[in-house]
Amino acid sequence: MKVKRTMKNILLHISFLMIITVIVGCSSGIESWIDDDVDEKFINQTFSKKALAEDLDYLQEQMPAIHPVFEKKTDQKEIKSQFESFRDQIKNGMNRKDFFRLIGKINPYFKDGHSFIFPLLAEGTYAENNGQHLFRFGVSVNGQSLYINRTYTHKTNGKIIKKGTKILSINDIQTGSILNELSEYGHGETANLRMHMSTLLFRYWLCAVYDWKGEFLLSLEYKGEQNNIVISNPNNWESKQDKLGDNWLEVLPNQIAYLRLGTFDVDEDSSYEDFIRESFAEIRRKKLSKLVIDVRGNTGGQSDAGAEVIKYLTDKSLNQASSAIEKLNKENNGLFGYKGEPGEIINLDVIEDELIEPVEISKRFKGETIVLIDEMTYSAGIVFATTIQDHKLAKLVGQPTGGHANQTGNMTPFYLPNTRLLVLAPSLYITRPSGDRSNRALQPDVVVDKDVDASTDRTLELSLDLF
Repeated sequence: MKVKRTMKNILLHISFLMIITVIVGCSSGIESWIDDDVDEKFINQTFSKKALAEDLDYLQEQMPAIHPVFEKKTDQKEIKSQFESFRDQIKNGMNRKDFFRLIGKINPYFKDGHSFIFPLLAEGTYAENNGQHLFRFGVSVNGQSLYINRTYTHKTNGKIIKKGTKILSINDIQTGSILNELSEYGHGETANLRMHMSTLLFRYWLCAVYDWKGEFLLSLEYKGEQNNIVISNPNNWESKQDKLGDNWLEVLPNQIAYLRLGTFDVDEDSSYEDFIRESFAEIRRKKLSKLVIDVRGNTGGQSDAGAEVIKYLTDKSLNQASSAIEKLNKENNGLFGYKGEPGEIINLDVIEDELIEPVEISKRFKGETIVLIDEMTYSAGIVFATTIQDHKLAKLVGQPTGGHANQTGNMTPFYLPNTRLLVLAPSLYITRPSGDRSNRALQPDVVVDKDVDASTDRTLELSLDLF
């Protein structure tokens, strides 16, 4: 039976960030993603070469079985060669950590930010439960360097680590070397994105690849001054956002409205719709005619969150995609398989259903808009930006996205049968509103080279000059 589905509840779940938020947001979220068979005894269990080969075969079979455009995304010859290499390196007596460190290096070859073997979730979780803390500071990448991405204050002694502080080394290993090694396990369409993506699960990657937990020796630099610090309990450090949450509105000099949308990972209880409505009401009250919308670093969430903003910028109904397909598997083909057979690819209705409808004319923003993007604008963030660009609602300014303009989504988790390692794969593929099917990054209308100084914001400064 052929099924033509609408985009409702499909575009709601296209983001890597949503998976990460569920997993790392709270302990109950973390534990819910650990397979029932994986307890603290299991993580130290060793496996036969035969069992590991079965897991490798299963991974090689399942990823293309779930992924709707696997052959388009990947180099089949390259993928096959990597699996053969891993098979030759499997040994009797490997545990989950040994096996992950071998086969986790397949992640870059998937060339998709939504396709990857998760970095030892159970091992990291049980370490934390036993008081062996993982690395807790938020980090970001600029060039080949690693920076603290927000200000942290020690609860007891008041010591401060400023946002923009450069991390020179961790446990005596230069961060450039760490980033290079983590990129061997990275997930994403491009090398640039893979390096940036490692920061979202940074503590798990450090635990999985280096077995780092407990005490961390950091060599830091801020404004030319270097110092070393030992972190034994990251929970002693607290971070307060400069603004409330990841999304906020402020008025910049020269009466320019700045709407920061750091995440689209919102739910019905988050008051996000109220926030957007009140933001545009304030813009009207203050009679602001210039608007900067900043989605840099926004790795997605719900595309409806982006649509909530777009409806204030348009005077006509808009679609967020020109086409979308879903590949069915036993997890998503519906009760008694009413949608179709596993392996079948179905078309979703993206033109007539779930259009973005404009708000009434009195509430619309009629001024000039600029949208800021960068390498880490991803998933629902890219869907938002392509909708903006293809419908000519605003000018995009910043850096090309690390991910492709046409996006996968609807991540399906599965576990390798013996080691029970968690793997994520997408079942959805969305083509941007213009219909351009090119397998390439989203290009801003105005490209800005990033400043080597992480404490400055050249992209924002240039965008203000464009007004």
